[in-house]
Amino acid sequence: MVAKLHLLMNELDHARLERLLEKPEYAKMPVAEALVERLENADVADPKDIPSDLVSMHSRVRFRDLKADVQLEKELVYPHNLNPEATDQLSVLAPLGAALLGARVGQEVHWQLPNGKDAALMVEEILHQPEAAGELFR
Repeated sequence: MVAKLHLLMNELDHARLERLLEKPEYAKMPVAEALVERLENADVADPKDIPSDLVSMHSRVRFRDLKADVQLEKELVYPHNLNPEATDQLSVLAPLGAALLGARVGQEVHWQLPNGKDAALMVEEILHQPEAAGELFR
């Protein structure tokens, strides 16, 4: 389950995630219910209006796992875009991916893992954000 975090996202990603979460193979995933709730309460904006410090889909993010004190760098992707051999991608339907969606640089995000343990991360830097790069309709 993902911690309560007010979500701002671009309208294209919002629509894509809603469609994705309607599919039975994704709707039954442990993080799906929390992500559906966040989407229902999200503020939706035109892609050109997304702040450059916000994690959106296909953003490449540098963040710190505060529990393990480890820095990671990942691209947030849809599960169907996930390359099983790539170690630098993270599905939005993984607990960590769902937690990163909508987070901002400097923000600390807390969430509960499926095993009941608490986890926390800090967004340190967005290395690439499609909206900031002008990739508005990717």
